[in-house]
Amino acid sequence: EPDPERDRWLNNLIEICHQHAILVYVWIELPHVSEKFWNDHPEWREKTAVLSDAHLDWRKLMNLQNPDCAKAIQTGLHRLISQFDWDGVNLGELYFESLEGHGNPTRFTPFNDNVRTEFQSRYKIDPAELFTVHSKNKEAQRAFLNFRTELTLRMQQEWIQFLSEIQRNKNNHLDLVLTHVDDQFDPHMKDLLGADAKAVLPLLEKYRFTFLVEDPATVWHLGPQRYPEIAARYAKLTRHQQHLAVDINIVERYQNVYPTKQQTGVDLFQLVHLASKSFERV
Repeated sequence: EPDPERDRWLNNLIEICHQHAILVYVWIELPHVSEKFWNDHPEWREKTAVLSDAHLDWRKLMNLQNPDCAKAIQTGLHRLISQFDWDGVNLGELYFESLEGHGNPTRFTPFNDNVRTEFQSRYKIDPAELFTVHSKNKEAQRAFLNFRTELTLRMQQEWIQFLSEIQRNKNNHLDLVLTHVDDQFDPHMKDLLGADAKAVLPLLEKYRFTFLVEDPATVWHLGPQRYPEIAARYAKLTRHQQHLAVDINIVERYQNVYPTKQQTGVDLFQLVHLASKSFERV
């Protein structure tokens, strides 16, 4: 959201970073937009499977399938991206909630009116009826999970298309990244989040972006040796291996399993070297 004082601070920060050869990317956390957007537009809020507002952890999710909502977000994003001298845009984790899947309907999305209407017109059943304690319609549940994955791909393509147009207007100065959870190493992610890397990677044929693999916490216990295996699996999915990257998470986490123990600079260097060599080989 615009704020003159904070905007000046951010412009100064970006300028100082550039003086030290540091690239600055804006991280877009859709379907979360902002606190103000959530408060101003209760009619556009995403819904969970129990039809409550999708306020999950710190994220307050909006209905990207609503054309008016999407248009308002695009207007704000265009201003945000155009106003500052960003080096790139990172479209982070653009899929649905949650890691508990449909086993926890209170966190399972999307069940906004647009999604329910579209699914009902195709399958003649309201998806909100499929994930109650009394529902036993496994065939329709499977249909909704597949529909949800298709919807994720459609959503990712629409927003990559939107950002690509801004990218062209900036004379290709702007880098574009799609951060995407791995569903090849852990195939459960497809049903849990609607994420399908194999489906989205063909977009590299049309759009210029980096596909940044984010391995889920479910495989962190395998240690850094998982990176060569991740690289090998993704190399089979696209001929654009130069546009593949991997996210190395070194922040403190609440889990007891860590992607990288924060011990010494040498350990971190070795991890980065291993990951980079894995993708370099493919």
